[in-house]
Amino acid sequence: MLRDITGVHEEHWTAPVGTLGDLLAALGTKYGSQFRRWVSQDEGGHGKLSIFLINGEDYRSLQGLDTPLQPEDTVFIFPPVAGG
Repeated sequence: MLRDITGVHEEHWTAPVGTLGDLLAALGTKYGSQFRRWVSQDEGGHGKLSIFLINGEDYRSLQGLDTPLQPEDTVFIFPPVAGG
């Protein structure tokens, strides 16, 4: 779903950001409202169901959206999926 929205498989972000929340906001500005909906923690967003990994660690076990990012960090975004 996110690939369809963004048109990319991966993004090499070079602009400075302070936290995971800052990165998601910057990506939301770049990719628009559909992307923001998939990563938003707000009411009506799917972000609470999404998985965000920073260097392989779940952001919830770090500092959540306030987790500081370094230029060499790798961030993975896994949108919610359903199965059965």
